[in-house]
Amino acid sequence: MKRLKTLLALLLIAVLLCAPGLSAAAEEAAEASAPDWDTVVRELLAAHGVYDTQVAAGYLNLVTGEEHYLNGDTYMAAASMFKLPLCMYFAEHLQSGDLTWPEESVSSYKSVQDEVLLQSSNESAETLWRILGGFEVFRRLTAPYMGAEADEMSGDVVLYNQYTPRQFIVCLKLLYDEPERFPDILETMKQAMPDRYFRLHENRWPIAHKFGYVPAEKEEEEDVVNDCGIVFTSQPFALVLFTRNAGLAEELLTDYCTAMCDYTERMAALSAAAEEPAPPEEEPAPADAGEADAQPASAQEEPSRFSALLSGGLSSILPAGFRSALPAASQDLPLVPIGFVLLFVLLGLVAALRFGFRYKARFFTLLLSLLISAAAMLLSIVGLYSGTVYARPSGDPAETVALFFDDICAGKYEDACKQLRDYADLGLGGTPSSAAGRLVNDALHRSYAYTLAGEPEISMLDAVQKVRFRYLRLPSLEEDVAAETKRQIEQIVEERSANEIYDEDKHYLPAVTEEAYLAALDAVLVHAEEYYTEDELSLSLTYTDGRWQMLMSPELLRALGGGTGA
Repeated sequence: MKRLKTLLALLLIAVLLCAPGLSAAAEEAAEASAPDWDTVVRELLAAHGVYDTQVAAGYLNLVTGEEHYLNGDTYMAAASMFKLPLCMYFAEHLQSGDLTWPEESVSSYKSVQDEVLLQSSNESAETLWRILGGFEVFRRLTAPYMGAEADEMSGDVVLYNQYTPRQFIVCLKLLYDEPERFPDILETMKQAMPDRYFRLHENRWPIAHKFGYVPAEKEEEEDVVNDCGIVFTSQPFALVLFTRNAGLAEELLTDYCTAMCDYTERMAALSAAAEEPAPPEEEPAPADAGEADAQPASAQEEPSRFSALLSGGLSSILPAGFRSALPAASQDLPLVPIGFVLLFVLLGLVAALRFGFRYKARFFTLLLSLLISAAAMLLSIVGLYSGTVYARPSGDPAETVALFFDDICAGKYEDACKQLRDYADLGLGGTPSSAAGRLVNDALHRSYAYTLAGEPEISMLDAVQKVRFRYLRLPSLEEDVAAETKRQIEQIVEERSANEIYDEDKHYLPAVTEEAYLAALDAVLVHAEEYYTEDELSLSLTYTDGRWQMLMSPELLRALGGGTGA
């Protein structure tokens, strides 16, 4: 009997010692099998037939701080992307009073900024940098926005209008972290080119971007197509891509944006699924970042066959007919821990048969103990690899949703964000610098109203709550405002002299069109209720940190934006 007890004790100790190691190995192998950022980008370039030397790229998760570059410190032609720091400088210093807009200008700064950021007008951009004293002066003044010293922006150091991906990532991070310093910039960038560059095919999330394009006019010149911006996924991130002679460059830009959206969402899901995420480790910066970024994909380590075996599930060794008969949750259970449990049962049976009769032990009692131990181990494996088996969260997810919308309707946008998981800014708190923007913004926020639709559907640690949300649908305004603007201009033409209406080229003065547009908005917004709409939103929640938290969705962002973006 003593030998039997000793054998069973040794088997139990082996289980306790080996199972955690096998589980950890399986988890590491599963993580290793997921494509990393560098692999995703290089596979994208290969699919487009583009070489590393034709591009320079950057990525920064603005929530987690995860950062990656390809040719990150390589200077390339920025094209019109330089207009972003240019407008940021004017927005900040006009607001602070350090800079004054010329009184003799026939256009307001807001109209010039819109022309620069929305239409990428070279003439308007030149107006701005000439006010500062020239293009070279502009580069030196905006060097701090790019994380550089003024001398680093000098023409003696780099060629005219060249920047690096890292510099634009620094610029975008500053814009995201301190939007109040640069009023109306992000809001305007969200309206730019809704169907080109990063936004050519990617329309799931709001994207604030500044593009750049310089076509090659001569055979020896390079065709330059670039874009940089901030994408407001569940974890907003900044990205930039320079290209030269890259063929269908806009397709590459939008595919890069989509790949980064998918990558960010995948990493966010992995982070949320981890029960105790390890603190991020600081990686030492490479001696030569440009060379480190340019390593070929073949130099990356691939998971070994043994690691793949550890991370493979039952479905990896069973025929298709058997796989389809298995429950979905059991198809991904790892092979090695299950095999170890089976080995434990087999050895236990042998020990029970051999020593049970010799020492007259009760075979049924030994078998029952063996099966209970094996069942406990299998349940541990199922719980580890198949997620939550049983959950009883406290609180009501409907209360979280109600708190969120109560704060939205009350204009408490920072408080509303406290009900969201990993989403720190809705982009609603800023005040537009233009009078027209303020009119529309106020009307939109006044339109917000909601009602909860039914009870929440709760499944383990996840829930769904339906909400009927009312808002002012801005696209519905456009046609009526355009028609009213035309009528207002006709009235101004009848009442004023020609020199008060037209410039020397017989075009309407910007002040005239702006006045007519404001009057048209006032007239249309008197009946703003006619443009209200109501959407039924299915909002997802998850139970984390002891409370229910909402997950941001493109549909909710679109509704908060008045039916624009996302």
